[in-house]
Amino acid sequence: MQQAHLKEDRIHGDPLYPIRVYEICCQPGEELLELHWHDELELLMLTKGKAVFRVSMDDYELEAGDAIFVNAGQLHSGYIASDEECCFTAVVFHPDIVGGGRFDLVREKYITPLIQQKYVIPALISRHTAVEKELLELLLQVFDLNLNEKPLYELYTKGLLQLMISKLIMLGGPTFRELPPAVSPTHIDRLKLIIEYIQLNYSGPIRLEDLASLVSFSESYFCRYFKNFTGKSPLEYLNQVRAQRAAFLLKDTDKKITEISLDVGFNTLSYFIGVFKAHFGCTPSEYRRTHS
Repeated sequence: MQQAHLKEDRIHGDPLYPIRVYEICCQPGEELLELHWHDELELLMLTKGKAVFRVSMDDYELEAGDAIFVNAGQLHSGYIASDEECCFTAVVFHPDIVGGGRFDLVREKYITPLIQQKYVIPALISRHTAVEKELLELLLQVFDLNLNEKPLYELYTKGLLQLMISKLIMLGGPTFRELPPAVSPTHIDRLKLIIEYIQLNYSGPIRLEDLASLVSFSESYFCRYFKNFTGKSPLEYLNQVRAQRAAFLLKDTDKKITEISLDVGFNTLSYFIGVFKAHFGCTPSEYRRTHS
């Protein structure tokens, strides 16, 4: 899904039922899940293929049947890790659905500390333990209830999500922790600012010194900082964004390839073709023939 900003601007569900279930499938070479964040909580299960999901600064390898938990505000992304189609189903829900009102005891005692990342909560959920198996079964029930809108699905889903959050907290243990400096809210906010800047300005020239100055870092420290979070250098991430935007234009417009190259920020056609082929495994013209 194409986004103008790093933060998702879509509304998940509606104000009376802030829950939405999504089913996504991608072919090899396509971006499975673009780097983004949102205020809602998310539970995502891989249903086909193999993939690597990055949550905050950690990578998790998933096979079909595995799931990940993404906390509110956490940066996350995913890419296909095999040469076959990859699919996932996800439920995205607002904390209010599990924590009640502002002065609700459950919210104050459990949900707010959870969102503030003061609990040690596992991101990867597989079938290694009985609790994990229970969590995965509950997640499948949530998918089935909402995709098929079964009787009382809203009420049943709310109860299941509360039960799942309880099991996640128990699975991680009740120990509170202090976030390491690298993943402090200040550092996360700086990274969000940088990536949003790239996603808004990718079509023009972006210099490393400009990005570093946005967050008052030296260029060398900025490069290490950026790669620790994203797994990519600033240039690699910028080229990825540009290649993805070019893919949308190749599929959805009749623009010439040279024009698309300029539109997404590449000054030379040969460099654009090289970056695009490295990302998608084919040239822009081959991609257009395959996907048009």
